[in-house]
Amino acid sequence: MNAAEELPDFTQLDDTALLRAREQIRAELQRLPSHSPGHAALAARYDASLDELVERARRAWTRRSQEDPWTT
Repeated sequence: MNAAEELPDFTQLDDTALLRAREQIRAELQRLPSHSPGHAALAARYDASLDELVERARRAWTRRSQEDPWTT
């Protein structure tokens, strides 16, 4: 599998699919030697998936912190 080319835009995935994509990329990174062709691009995709997770968490935290604490 060439995960760097086959995976969709992370922003278009639901949470479950995003986590599954990260799992697939991580498995491929563990399989590839660190200096092999494509490893750097795959590592960059893995980093981008983390960026998307952090952004989703930030948005959820912001929404939650803006809610009235007395109504939840």
